[in-house]
Amino acid sequence: MVIINYGTTGPDYFGGADDKNVIDVNGKKIYPVIDETTGEEQWYERRGIAKDRKIGSVTPPSKEFVIHDPPFPQKGFYEIFNEEQRKEFLDPKFQAQLRKKANEVITRENQDEKGQDAEEAQTNANTLQQNNAGSSAEGETSNESTNERLRNISIKEKKGTRRSFGDLRYPLDMDKKQDVMKFTMLKYETKDLMEGGTFGFGNRDRVEPGGGARATGTVVLPIQSGIKDQNGANWGEDKMDAGKIALSKAALAGLGEGNIGEAAETIAGAVSGNSADVKTAIAAIFAGKAAGVTGLIKRTKGATINPNLELLFNEPTLRPFSFTFKLSARSKKEAEEIVKIIRFFKQGMAPIRSESNLFLLAPHTFQIHYLLRGDKDGREHPYIGKMKECALTSLTTDYTPENNYSTTRDGFMTSYSMTMEFKELEPVFNDDYESEEVINEANPEIGPPAPLANPSTEIGF
Repeated sequence: MVIINYGTTGPDYFGGADDKNVIDVNGKKIYPVIDETTGEEQWYERRGIAKDRKIGSVTPPSKEFVIHDPPFPQKGFYEIFNEEQRKEFLDPKFQAQLRKKANEVITRENQDEKGQDAEEAQTNANTLQQNNAGSSAEGETSNESTNERLRNISIKEKKGTRRSFGDLRYPLDMDKKQDVMKFTMLKYETKDLMEGGTFGFGNRDRVEPGGGARATGTVVLPIQSGIKDQNGANWGEDKMDAGKIALSKAALAGLGEGNIGEAAETIAGAVSGNSADVKTAIAAIFAGKAAGVTGLIKRTKGATINPNLELLFNEPTLRPFSFTFKLSARSKKEAEEIVKIIRFFKQGMAPIRSESNLFLLAPHTFQIHYLLRGDKDGREHPYIGKMKECALTSLTTDYTPENNYSTTRDGFMTSYSMTMEFKELEPVFNDDYESEEVINEANPEIGPPAPLANPSTEIGF
């Protein structure tokens, strides 16, 4: 543990003035000191050579930040921040950031100093911050308490769950200048609700070819024939005849049912070139006052009310992708690699059981890249559309793709075929595509394409 100017941390405390525990708030460096027993968070301003000043504290299970307001001449919360800064500091969104930072500090020190694995460290951090959460805090409803516990629940994977899959490729002697497909398996990650103050869920950024913290393994295969993508959007027919228009107008005008006829008559009166009798009939039809008038007009005049039929947008669709790979081994080592590749996808797409068997956790997901001239430099192909993170929804393994049973001396099949069906986790939106200027600048003859404005989200042309 580290020594701080305002008090000390010891074996019974987490945190301190070290850089990794610090948050910058309007140019001021603040950090937590957290009691290991009670979970109380005391927040201080780090001042370098000067004595650090206490800002306030949070004592679980309450989330309320208690301002430190010592008697003069000591200085606390009100002297450290101005009026506008105080307001921002006490905002619930910023307070949530403070709690998240404290959770990170506890989790990290549980791992680094107590030797706990990542899951155990996170679970213990959540439990400490919820201290006595079994009983609702004063003024907190039962539902609020329950929701808080659900948000912080940690579901452990069953022992034996595979977490690392290695880096595999076929064929083993693949030409390094060959264009390839790279499948990166990822630990499934949820998204935050209304992240950044927007409606909906946060963005799930694309993982770059080099992988990342969520990567659990990779497979590199030659690009096969028949690669394609299929963009779609769900549109549906919708009708709105004059009667519905009248009802809508009445509703928008705040009219009651008794005034719908008035609105309908207004619409009928706007129809030019009609006699008074026709206008009256139209008004009756729109208002639903004359039973059978609509059918009568069809029979006697061969006319019907214009339904204003139109195709309207309903929702986006998720893009599917299908790949088939034929894998034929030329050596025992390559046959072993093929078996590992098949197991990679089979095990990766399988759901994960929780330790208690009460829950099933989402399978791993995949980020697929088309790489130009091999994967050494991680350059994505500029003229094949990119994919967002995908789920492997179907895998068919054919052990006799040549329509006859054939094995090697070691028992391996002489040939295998894999057909995989993927689907993107999120739809593609207009702003996901890069600019036309970027596309035009890409030239595979002189090197990689121009860098994207936002490589984490843009998906190519």
